[in-house]
Amino acid sequence: MEPQVVSKTPRRHFRKNMSSLELVKPKIGITVEASSLQELFKKSLKNMANTLKSKIYDPTRHTDCIMKIEVEALNSKNLLKKFLNQVLELTHEHHTIFCTMYIEELTENKINAQLFGNWFDVFDNKLKSIPENGIILIIDKESLRPFNSSIIFNY
Repeated sequence: MEPQVVSKTPRRHFRKNMSSLELVKPKIGITVEASSLQELFKKSLKNMANTLKSKIYDPTRHTDCIMKIEVEALNSKNLLKKFLNQVLELTHEHHTIFCTMYIEELTENKINAQLFGNWFDVFDNKLKSIPENGIILIIDKESLRPFNSSIIFNY
């Protein structure tokens, strides 16, 4: 038996309020494995940049824009979410994709860093933000790569 395509249009799903229908879009996600919290933040930034514009990351390329960012949160999962959401805001505001960073201070509750980015014309994927439950962060101290995260973006 062969699979059949019923409809190529987006499906509608009911929310709690039956009067409003919402079209469900597919999600864009990235996964990151890291050996330290610092590496987790750097790889997450780089993977997000490459999702916004493929092959934008090039370590030999000069940077067009440098921004300073400071974020505080209750834990490392919320810190990563707030950090990436603020970077996305800066990306849209300044038309710059930030690929790398220099971390001045990083704890479980705070990050202080300089972002280095490149100006761009058009997105490959226009990421808006990370939803409330868009990050899964697993920390296994006994593993070689103890920090594993899955990040889902709204677009």
